Amino acid sequence: EGQWLEWGAWSKCSVTCNTGTQLRQRRCSPSVHGWAECKGPHQESRECTNPSCSGGGNWGSWNHWSLCSKTCDSGWQRRYRMCEGTGVQGYPCEGSGEEVRSCNEKKCPAPHEICKDEHLLSMSWKRASAGETVYNKCPTNVIGSASRRCMLDNNGVAFWGPPSFARCVSLEYRQLHLALLEHLAKGQRTLAGEGMSQIVRSLLELLQRRSYYSGDLLFSTEILRNVTDTFKRATYIPASDDVQKFFQIVSHMLDLENLEKWEDAHQVAPGAALLMRILEDFIHFIGEAQKPFQSFLTVTNNLMITIQREPVSAVSSDINFPMKGRRGMKDWARTAEDKLYIPKEVFTNPAEALSDSILYTWTL
Repeated sequence: EGQWLEWGAWSKCSVTCNTGTQLRQRRCSPSVHGWAECKGPHQESRECTNPSCSGGGNWGSWNHWSLCSKTCDSGWQRRYRMCEGTGVQGYPCEGSGEEVRSCNEKKCPAPHEICKDEHLLSMSWKRASAGETVYNKCPTNVIGSASRRCMLDNNGVAFWGPPSFARCVSLEYRQLHLALLEHLAKGQRTLAGEGMSQIVRSLLELLQRRSYYSGDLLFSTEILRNVTDTFKRATYIPASDDVQKFFQIVSHMLDLENLEKWEDAHQVAPGAALLMRILEDFIHFIGEAQKPFQSFLTVTNNLMITIQREPVSAVSSDINFPMKGRRGMKDWARTAEDKLYIPKEVFTNPAEALSDSILYTWTL
């Protein structure tokens, strides 16, 4: 005789409510002679019980409300639910499988409260009622969405406000950010620092074209933040020319003609305030990298930055000028006839006697 294999799993109950039947089966394994005869049944059954169908079944969850039938002046919405196990909205569940509610009850605007369709800056702005904001794709070669709000004047007449490009970023600025990320991915810190110098030069070239959106200003602020953070982490001191270009970038961004762009950008983020924090951070970084008695000065149309590095606070002896070998003092030492004496007390800081002192003066 053959041998029975293990029983299979029980089948689903034959009914969805009340008492039904479940089945399970087993197979007979052939004997060594090749016969497949086993004594006993190959199938078993048992009763199974589900909740009673009488007195109402169980409702499934409601689906989402439909779109409102009207945009104003009171429309209606519907939603449905199914009776579990039947696939229908009613029997055998008690109650209704449908709900209806009113929506958009606000009064429809009068004709003078609606902004008409308008074509502006290669974009079509669809009509909207006062208070609504319309979104549109940014112009060609720009990623993101532009927006425009329909507003009411003092006489209650609707008019289109200026379009906002705070969420629009030009492809060139996106590509520059991708290049930045590639430099950050380089294994050596020095390589990442050198890459940031390239980013600074490229960003200045873009801004000098003076064709950018308010979103580009915000994006440039983020690029400068990444550049400054990378310089600090990589302990890479940028060349003097790169430092000048960094401040020229800030000068371009703070140009008076960008005032409206910054106001537009503030709908998304406080960009000008972020730029000031980055500028302070960069100034501090440059100052820390300077040698004692060094100074740095840059002047643009709207920006003057002076960084002066004083010597160590606790000077052990008096100082006489000229001092041979001091960086930045060589030319003066060769030609100056006068002598300058500075007592060591001048360099003593009572509060922090052992710390370096850096003076930053920057004027916008």
